[in-house]
Amino acid sequence: MALTKRIATGEEEFHGVLIVGGGICGLATALALHIKGIDSLVLERAESLRATGAGISLKANGWRVLEQLKVSEELRELAVPLTGMDMKSIRSDKVIKVPYRNECRCVKRSDLVGTLARHLPAGSIRFGCQVEEISLDPVTRYPIVSTSNGSTIRAKVLIGCDGANSVVAKFLGLKPVRFLPLWAARGLTTFQEGHSFRNKFLNLVGKGMTFRLVPIDDKTIYFSAIQSRLPKGCADSRDPSLIWQVALQAMQGYPEEILDVVRSCEIESVTLAQICYRAPWNMLLQPFQEGTVTVAGDAMHAMGPFIGQGGSASLEDALVLARCLAETATGDDQKPARSVQEVLRSYVKQRRWRILRLCVQAFLNGQLIVASSNLKKVVLRAVVNVLFKGSTTSQWHDQYDCGSL
Repeated sequence: MALTKRIATGEEEFHGVLIVGGGICGLATALALHIKGIDSLVLERAESLRATGAGISLKANGWRVLEQLKVSEELRELAVPLTGMDMKSIRSDKVIKVPYRNECRCVKRSDLVGTLARHLPAGSIRFGCQVEEISLDPVTRYPIVSTSNGSTIRAKVLIGCDGANSVVAKFLGLKPVRFLPLWAARGLTTFQEGHSFRNKFLNLVGKGMTFRLVPIDDKTIYFSAIQSRLPKGCADSRDPSLIWQVALQAMQGYPEEILDVVRSCEIESVTLAQICYRAPWNMLLQPFQEGTVTVAGDAMHAMGPFIGQGGSASLEDALVLARCLAETATGDDQKPARSVQEVLRSYVKQRRWRILRLCVQAFLNGQLIVASSNLKKVVLRAVVNVLFKGSTTSQWHDQYDCGSL
């Protein structure tokens, strides 16, 4: 097949498909391609599998993709099904209950990336390899990648799955991500004797903080503390102990059972990140593809965690992209790059409107959280009412089916 060839000549390598980024989207794309009979090489800048963020919620649309990747049953055994969401303020006993009609589970990111990686052929991931520069061959227009270790890799297809600060997105000319004045401290807590929380997503709103708690299994809890203010010097901190202390200090007034979750957490699992997004209006015209270079996952559509679709949408990207690229696997190694360009244009066309709708809803929900004036909140709610039938927690997105491999 034209896209499966790997050749090493001196200090240069030639690959059919090169994937930048060994996170969820990069590994899912590699696995989808493998199932379709297409080899790929994943370049990961970290020295081992990365699972920043501790946990991730996957909706029904994401689980449909995992079924196609043949890893769903393995992962379902590691995460309980969630029956709904309870939303309340710490100042009130009133609870808004939102039942889940479709499958939703929260999994450890380490379980997800580990499972995807285990199903890949040996040698599919190259760790400690950071992309420094991307260019196009002046004759073939195929991408050329220069890495931090001095190697040069040529490929017929280059896919950027390297997150919000993607080097591939920068090469394509995508606008930089924007940031909300919100920081998410995330972590895991394991109770060896089991926890008492029901299989529900719990959303607690306090002054300057929204606390989210999600059971992964009968012993493990994933939590996220989203804050609008941080002490000076903490916003860029990578010290788990400091992040943990700051989160606890900001949780004055929260119930003791919630505080116990944070007090008892696995300190090494705690991370802090400012919430970023790609402006939805840029989704209409941004060049998600040039020649045989494209992007997927957060590199394409970083969005805030307000509708819980970042991970599932990235899995959708992987499936659609692999399905499109499989159309070029004709067995003719001289197949012109133009045919690959055509299928990548098809991939972008299929994904653009889907991710635009997701990004718009996530954007509006995020703006509603940070809005300082009541007038702005009224306007935002009115827009949400018009576009999403009056519900900021609508489940239209998890009913989406991107099809089979």
